[in-house]
Amino acid sequence: RRPGQPAGSGNRLSAYLLELPVAEPDPRMRLAAVREAMDRNKAAGPARGAGAVALLADQLPPLAHRFGAPLAGGAARMLFDLLVTSVPLPRAALSLGGRPLRELYPMAPLARGQSLAVALSTYGGRVHAGLVADGEAVPDVGRLAAALGEELAALDGLPGAA
Repeated sequence: RRPGQPAGSGNRLSAYLLELPVAEPDPRMRLAAVREAMDRNKAAGPARGAGAVALLADQLPPLAHRFGAPLAGGAARMLFDLLVTSVPLPRAALSLGGRPLRELYPMAPLARGQSLAVALSTYGGRVHAGLVADGEAVPDVGRLAAALGEELAALDGLPGAA
């Protein structure tokens, strides 16, 4: 959305870089560290850091996009190789062919040169994760999926978890 547009007028893309606290043994502390870093990033706004790329791209003519997109894609691969995103879904129950959907797994695009994309959605009171991986860069994505499930279960089992 452009600044000033109402919240219901479409999606808003923002990009933020942060270090993941993978050495922290406590799942609650890991989650808190990520939340604090994202809160700081969001408070600074999308015009700072990696989010500025999307805002600047909106101001460029089509010819600049043609030449600039490959450069931006190459630069992104130098900055990060993991994408994590949340995919908002309707709160209402969904159906397909008249049958209720019980689970809905989101998928994020894997850009050329990137290793892993993780998408998370909440549906039916549960968190669903979709993983897309470069098979050469992440040959054990099955183990990663199992570990992600274990981590979500650990967070769900903590006192005060919703």
